Amino acid sequence: MGTDTITTGQLNLIKELRKFWEQQVMWMRLFIISKVEGLNDLEYVTQRLFSNPQDFFYLLRVFFGDAQAERFARFLTFHMSNINKLIDALKNNDRETADMLTVQLNQNAREMASFFAQMNPFWEEEQWSQLLYNLVTLTINQIVSRLAGNYADDIMTFDKNDENAYKIADYLANGIIYSFTG
Repeated sequence: MGTDTITTGQLNLIKELRKFWEQQVMWMRLFIISKVEGLNDLEYVTQRLFSNPQDFFYLLRVFFGDAQAERFARFLTFHMSNINKLIDALKNNDRETADMLTVQLNQNAREMASFFAQMNPFWEEEQWSQLLYNLVTLTINQIVSRLAGNYADDIMTFDKNDENAYKIADYLANGIIYSFTG
């Protein structure tokens, strides 16, 4: 962060963003498992997963205003909706739809990276692209592993996605902190 110490408020922001991103990948994992396995909790897990964008909205609006926070919430909602459709396509061996959804997910990540880079001079588009592309790729890899019954790979991929979530949270937090103190 460029300084040797951080304030309590800065630490709380980092912790809150880490919690939100950890919740995002954890609830996405639970959604993938419930959807792939046809579990009875799918409706409830889906509701909980789709509440995450609103949590991000309320936090980010403090720093960036309603319009930009809403755009971020739409990014997450689009991501989750397309992951839902992707699971269906992969379960039905609909390769054409799966490929189209993968392209859309990656395009959404690129657009969000560009949006972030324009929003804050302390964020680089290339770094955001890498982080968000990793989110998409690792989530898709979890689905593929789960569908194949390769549970060890599924868990290993989730661990990587969880680590990526911390990187996203830290990069997001650092940019916010720098923009208000730098």
